[in-house]
Amino acid sequence: MSNVYLTITGRKLDLAQLAEPERNLLREARARVGKAGGWNRFASWWLRAFNESGLPDSSLVFRVCRDLEARLGIAEGKVAWPDYRDYLADLIEEHFDSRYRFCEATGIDPGQLSRVFAAKADLSADLLRTALKALNAHLEVRPNVEAARAFSREEALEALAEAVR
Repeated sequence: MSNVYLTITGRKLDLAQLAEPERNLLREARARVGKAGGWNRFASWWLRAFNESGLPDSSLVFRVCRDLEARLGIAEGKVAWPDYRDYLADLIEEHFDSRYRFCEATGIDPGQLSRVFAAKADLSADLLRTALKALNAHLEVRPNVEAARAFSREEALEALAEAVR
C-alpha cells in the first residue's frame, strides 16, 4: 500500500503519518469528488470542513484538498492548468522551505521572484536555468494531451484511494 499522494505538479505528499481524523476527512473528500455538484460545491465543502476540523493550513489535508479542487476546476474548464510558476513554487517549498532562502542560495532578486509569482513578470532564460539548477530540476515540454491525464480528477482519486485506505 502506498501512502503517497502525487499532486498536480508532481509533488509527493507522504500521508503515512496522518492521524485518523485527517484520514477520515480525506476519505470524505474522495467520496465528495466523485459525487455530482462539481468544482464550486467541492471547494465550498472542503474549506468549511477543513476550517471546522481545526487543522493548521500547513496540514497535508489542506494541500490534498486544494489539489483536488484544482483538478475539478481544470476538468470543468473553470481553472487554468498549472504553469511553470506552480511547479517552481512547489519545488522551492520542498527544497528550501521558503522563497527567501531560495533567493539567498541562488542570488535571484526576491522582488523579481515576487513579481514572477504575482504573474507580473517572467524569469529570464538565464534566471530560469539558475533556478532549475538549484532545485535539481529540468524543464519539460510535452503535448497537452499527455499532460491532461496527470491533471485529471481520476488520477487524483486513484492516488488518494490508495493513500488513505
